Amino acid sequence: MIHFDVKEIPFSRRGSWLAISWIKASDPTRHVPEGLYLRTVRDCGYYQQLFRIDLPADGGREMRAEASPSIMRLFPGGAEGKRSRVVDVCMPTTSSVRFRGRGTVLKLSSIPGPELSCAIPRGEGSWIVNMLGAGLRLMLTPLRGKLVIDAPWQAQGNQPMHFEMHPDAAGELDIVIEEFAQALTPNRLHASFEDEAASVEADFQAFASRHRAVEAFSGTADIARYILWSCMVNPEGVIKRPTVLATKDRLTGIWSWDHCFTALALCTGDPALAWNQIMTIFDHQDEFGALPDAVFNRRVVRNFTKPPVHGWAVARMLKLGCLDRSMKEEAYAHLARWTDFWFSYRDYDGDGVPQYDHGNDSGWDNASPFMFRPPLEAPDLATFLVLQMDTLAVLADELKQSKEAEFWRKKSKAFLHIARSHLTRRGRMDFVASGTHEEIPNESLMPFLQLLLGNRLAESTRTSLLKSLEEEGYITQWGIATESTLSRHYSSDGYWLGPIWAPSSFLMIDALSRSGENDLAREIGSRFLHLVETSGFAENYDAITGAPLRDRAFAWTASTYLMLARGIGVRP
Repeated sequence: MIHFDVKEIPFSRRGSWLAISWIKASDPTRHVPEGLYLRTVRDCGYYQQLFRIDLPADGGREMRAEASPSIMRLFPGGAEGKRSRVVDVCMPTTSSVRFRGRGTVLKLSSIPGPELSCAIPRGEGSWIVNMLGAGLRLMLTPLRGKLVIDAPWQAQGNQPMHFEMHPDAAGELDIVIEEFAQALTPNRLHASFEDEAASVEADFQAFASRHRAVEAFSGTADIARYILWSCMVNPEGVIKRPTVLATKDRLTGIWSWDHCFTALALCTGDPALAWNQIMTIFDHQDEFGALPDAVFNRRVVRNFTKPPVHGWAVARMLKLGCLDRSMKEEAYAHLARWTDFWFSYRDYDGDGVPQYDHGNDSGWDNASPFMFRPPLEAPDLATFLVLQMDTLAVLADELKQSKEAEFWRKKSKAFLHIARSHLTRRGRMDFVASGTHEEIPNESLMPFLQLLLGNRLAESTRTSLLKSLEEEGYITQWGIATESTLSRHYSSDGYWLGPIWAPSSFLMIDALSRSGENDLAREIGSRFLHLVETSGFAENYDAITGAPLRDRAFAWTASTYLMLARGIGVRP
């Protein structure tokens, strides 16, 4: 049985849009007091927090929590060692949460919200809670014990709403909270808590068995598999397929390059789910071939896009044998349109080299090249487009479309020649301003991604890049920094200005492998594995100290860990 810290990793389950998270006082984005909250992970901002969860404390001590994939156990503050006072929590279905306790009172409090949020008695002790901001209707049904409500009516709603679940004469309480639609009555027949928790555990174990990593990494890999399993949501709103969110903590959406790394991790164990992960974004490809920046259950964000890393990812899925013919046909059609978008609509100066309009388009939002006004022509963008056209040629071959395959090979070769002629400075491609081709000074890791081209780069270019990588402050004891640690722009918690990230690490491991630097690739992979085992599955990490930063339960970090633990980071 694996266990994890709810203060770092949300408690949820496959398919559910509900989660239980510890919100810290240091998180300025939540605007709620520190504590444990039942949340929805839908795109509703402040109103994601549905109820604060509390147990009466002795001496003002903090409630404790411990969790496994199927059960979270809560102990009142000051109840250390007193197993007679406990509340167990499970999510028996994707739309319900169940609390069973003994020897204590369970308190649920709504956060301040719209006046129209309200609590309505339904009969037989159950209550309907209509939460306007979150867009949810919930049913609170006591199975054992008594539900006591403090929700004064104020003309059109209740504010605030406090619910206390008191134990029965035997000291037991049992309550279920269920989401339901406008005209649906929840199923009020419930199996025993033990049976429902066992069913959840079986669901997790079935998923985990399909995504095993080597035994040497079994403990941490179990947590990685839990993160992927629990971050999955069922289709809803604009999300048309089962998919894995970036996280069920803060960034509860799917971004148009995050999903590639998750798909790669899922590929060998569940090709259909992996393909759904890829297609979740391509479902929203527009009429020009562009992909959105991100997708949430209620909206598609098109202000930005993301880099065309998809061809690189599909190529790896092909090598791993994950795609059937219908997937290859879909991949070919979508990647062709995605590639055409860049050449048709993101080449403002008409020089044949597309550019980024903003750092967000690159995925490296605030990397040092973007301290200068875009649009910028970029070596990583050129590299991804070359690789994407290579993938299109391979797909065309496998689909017996020889003319198309030859077209993409010629286009890839010609574009690489043009890109090198426009972007090369001091023997390597670098960032330049679109139009003027003025060189953009930077010490970002981004230009090193051209090593993904392997022997298509001149040997002198590879040698120069590798020398810089090893001597100019990019490699630390924890892995590979996104900005040179010697740079004046380096910041320990600077997002893409220094911290170690999973995707940049995995891309560089692949790049080093393609450049014949297998020993260095394995060393960077080993350091990243050690970093995760030391600091957990953070969004990113301090490159010098290895400290975890930002979100602490990120799916692409878990995905990268599993891929490296399986040994597929080098020469797949």
